[in-house]
Amino acid sequence: MKRIIKITGFVLLIAIGAVSCQKFLTIVPQDQQVLETYYTSEEAVNNNTASLYTAFIWQPFHMFFMWLAGDLMSGDMFYTFDQEGQFYYMTFNGGNKHLTDGWNGLYNVISFCNGVINGMPPAARGNGVSEEVITRGVAEARCIRAIAYYYLAEYWGDVPIIEDNNMSSGDIVRHYQSDVYEFMRREFEYAKDALPLTPYQPGRCTKWTAKSWLAKLHLTMASHLDDANSADNFAKAKAYAEDVINNSGLSLYPDFGDLFYPLSNNNPESIFAIQCTSNGYGYGSMRNVHHSRNALVTLGLAYGPGKGPTLSLQEIFNETPNDLRRASTFMRNGDHFGNLGGGGYDYANYSDDEKTETPNEMLAHVRKYIIGGNQDCDGLSGNADQDAGGNLYLLRLADVYLCYVEACIGEGTSTSDALALDVFGRVQNRAGLTFSGFEITYTDLIKERRKEFAFESNNIFDIKRMFYRNQTQAINYLNGMERHRQYYNSTNWTPADCNATGIYHGGFAVVDPEDDPDGKGSYFWYNTNISPVTFTPDLMTLKIPTETVVKTPRIMEDPQHYNF
Repeated sequence: MKRIIKITGFVLLIAIGAVSCQKFLTIVPQDQQVLETYYTSEEAVNNNTASLYTAFIWQPFHMFFMWLAGDLMSGDMFYTFDQEGQFYYMTFNGGNKHLTDGWNGLYNVISFCNGVINGMPPAARGNGVSEEVITRGVAEARCIRAIAYYYLAEYWGDVPIIEDNNMSSGDIVRHYQSDVYEFMRREFEYAKDALPLTPYQPGRCTKWTAKSWLAKLHLTMASHLDDANSADNFAKAKAYAEDVINNSGLSLYPDFGDLFYPLSNNNPESIFAIQCTSNGYGYGSMRNVHHSRNALVTLGLAYGPGKGPTLSLQEIFNETPNDLRRASTFMRNGDHFGNLGGGGYDYANYSDDEKTETPNEMLAHVRKYIIGGNQDCDGLSGNADQDAGGNLYLLRLADVYLCYVEACIGEGTSTSDALALDVFGRVQNRAGLTFSGFEITYTDLIKERRKEFAFESNNIFDIKRMFYRNQTQAINYLNGMERHRQYYNSTNWTPADCNATGIYHGGFAVVDPEDDPDGKGSYFWYNTNISPVTFTPDLMTLKIPTETVVKTPRIMEDPQHYNF
């Protein structure tokens, strides 16, 4: 599939560029003659559907919005700069650039999928392409279109369902979130029946992709406990997840840390991932550059010195100090990484020169999706062009395992289901932990999911499901993180003092110099002069971008039911 990705950016623009949606609902009719000229063979169909998986097509979504909304809003990542930091403090409005890019980016994916679904079949059929190839291509596009709608529905709630790119902007209205769920369900059901059991090229959607998303979708629908179909949806989520667990042949990747390096692309745990290549700006993952601490890590560009794990995320890892996922998720003082920095990198709060490296307010930095320099990742760091070759997961098998556990818990507080205990144990065992319990509580599950998926832009959806179950519980959970907490270093200590073993959050007593009889205080202490970040229920649904409100005048009307 990598070979195909190299050529699809231009091909896609030729074949369905007429429906490009860089600005939401900037509609130009498709040119059927162009489509007929292009869709002349199975290879042409395959090349074009391959484009739907690429970082090039998903770029406006994954470049910033995906992790800003997924990791900052969820309280996993600390970052406070400019419009990006507004997602941490929850102060953004409809004019936030990244909010707009996220909305436009997802509808951009949908517009390309619509182009394949509506434009490809008649053109390919007219050129003698087999029905099997046409059906498979449509099923891939419908599956990916549903994935994009999942993000829209969870972030924005009531959103427009658009199947026809030629709709007038004056006709665009929002549809109820419940109808968007139903639309997704039908898309995934179609894909489940039409896609092959195994990918015909690495990274492609299969029946198991659709079934896995159906498990997560039904779990999301079930979490609306006031819905009359909640219990039935929990049962369906459990059944789909169980089918994937027992019959798909998929398995957990043995090394958690290597999951986020290019060598593991499209491994047996990967269910759907944005396909990234080092073919230039826009074709790969920007996380290696955007989230890396400094040039010592990447041997090049690095924009992540101010990003780090929140203190609340660090605290749950402190509860299980032997958890192997911790060092694969974030770096802190005393860590050594053999596959960063061109063959080795030692993390310290301060460097010996007192300038090259300094701590951020979390005394820790992001590790997950950081792949170092070219020497560390088979030449795929893509540093200068910010196009690292490691895929970005949207769904992996560990998520399906834990969705099964959550479906077994249902609207209750715990489960003793045998398979739930088994798969929960598999996830923990990979992390170097021993699980021998006879019950999994909802609290256990949320903690486990947070540790497993931190910095994968996933945990916000766990919080959304919690919010659907119990608004008060979710709001208290978010506010209980006290994300305003951060450290300041004391000038009474030298950098060498501050690099002493164990100098990180949880490893020392926090004493303000003003409270210390000696006047020195701790190496670092809490800054207590920052206003708390307070969540309220209205913040759980994102604002529709101002640009969209201006261009689609009916979008702020009350939502409507979709005409299926």
